[in-house]
Amino acid sequence: MPQHKDLKRLVRARMAETGENYTQALTALLGEAALDPLPGGWFMAGSHPGEYDAGLLPRASAYDGKRVIQLRFRIAGSPGGFGTVMQSIDATRYRGKRVRFSAMIRGQEIGHWAGIWLRVDRADGERAFDNMQDRALRGSTAWVEAANVLDVSEDAQSVHFGVLLSGAGAVDLARPRFETVGADVPVTGVEGKPLAAEPRGFDFGAA
Repeated sequence: MPQHKDLKRLVRARMAETGENYTQALTALLGEAALDPLPGGWFMAGSHPGEYDAGLLPRASAYDGKRVIQLRFRIAGSPGGFGTVMQSIDATRYRGKRVRFSAMIRGQEIGHWAGIWLRVDRADGERAFDNMQDRALRGSTAWVEAANVLDVSEDAQSVHFGVLLSGAGAVDLARPRFETVGADVPVTGVEGKPLAAEPRGFDFGAA
């Protein structure tokens, strides 16, 4: 699949030929690269997973000799949310430790933003989370190294991580790693608020 300026040029040429808008032409071009099934353990999720495709790019598109997962927008309409390719694991063996999820990632005409993410969930609904939104990939980029680092609390229940894409375009993921790190490695996310047990705020008060 062509990159950066070559991809943009091909998109605009297709627009002139077919009358498609930019998102439609980009989606059609990205879709020409066939994807093999995701490796075991990885699955699709997100707010609008049906709008996205994910899988392994052909071996010819390998990064440093390793296969690459691509997550890409796949429908002709406007994006309605985000898709993610992710894994979920039990937190037991990582409790009391600091963990890092890292990978090489690359953007291709990203419509909104993309990044890798890591989340630690507790039974009480509290969570620690980092999705790179403050340092996200936008547009087209070269390969860059990205990382999320969080503490796993003693009462953590599960750990979740993956790569997400908001909007059109595509994001590529290569050489993912999940590991424990020392206290000298700073965390990249913050503790979130606990989830409410019941709905609230239904009484708006008198007009």
